[in-house]
Amino acid sequence: MVDTDGKVIPDFTIVLGVDRKHLFQLEHTFPTWKRHKPSMLERPMIVFYDHEQLDPSDVRKVIDHHDMIMIPWPLAGVEYEGGNDKFTNARRYRMLSGFVHVPAKVVKTLWWLKIDTDAIAHGMDDWIDSSWWADDPIIISPGWPYTKPPNQMVLLDEWVEREKDKLIDFYERTEPLDMFPKPGSDRLPHKRIGTWCAFFKTSFTQYASMLAEQTCGLGKLPVPSQDSYLWYLATRMGRGIRRENMKKRGWVLFATMPNIKRSAAEAMANG
Repeated sequence: MVDTDGKVIPDFTIVLGVDRKHLFQLEHTFPTWKRHKPSMLERPMIVFYDHEQLDPSDVRKVIDHHDMIMIPWPLAGVEYEGGNDKFTNARRYRMLSGFVHVPAKVVKTLWWLKIDTDAIAHGMDDWIDSSWWADDPIIISPGWPYTKPPNQMVLLDEWVEREKDKLIDFYERTEPLDMFPKPGSDRLPHKRIGTWCAFFKTSFTQYASMLAEQTCGLGKLPVPSQDSYLWYLATRMGRGIRRENMKKRGWVLFATMPNIKRSAAEAMANG
């Protein structure tokens, strides 16, 4: 795969995670990917699906991809605990954990691309730019201005300190981020990432998966958010994170089904 300047784009695999809700979103958004980003879909795809809600046949009805591997999730015997709110509930945690452990175990390419199921394609098939890789990043992602819940970075610093005997190399080579939220705040403002359309280096993901599983258990993470976890590791390691505005590259994102349906219909109506 090459960009508009004829320069080679690193090989990558698309990784999707779906339960019943997110597969329903894909019924509307995946056709826009096929219409407006067909060259992207030439790449192999891995779909991990909630096997308590879906069968492989359910996935195939929505995603007609020529090179797709389907992975039942979660792993056998693994249970996820969580709170009752939007950010810490167990269902969200177990699906987001898949975006670390599934690509770490299954992806064979040097990079993988995470796309959220509510991302809608609007034109610009040549949206990937080889210059994104010029400075050897390990993450290429849209930016995001805050973390919720606000204590995630504190919890991650505490995780490293608590597990330092199992994380000897990481502990000795890095320093805590010491990012403390203001008392009473519902978020931690800082320059981070929002991984609704983001590339990750596979070797970095494998390292992240190893650290998490040797301290938290099979299929688990130290916090219930894969983008908070991966951003934290990359930042603490001093590794490159490149932020790109994917909305300027023909992608839009909506949170509610009425808006997803409306935007997807508009995308399908336009050439």
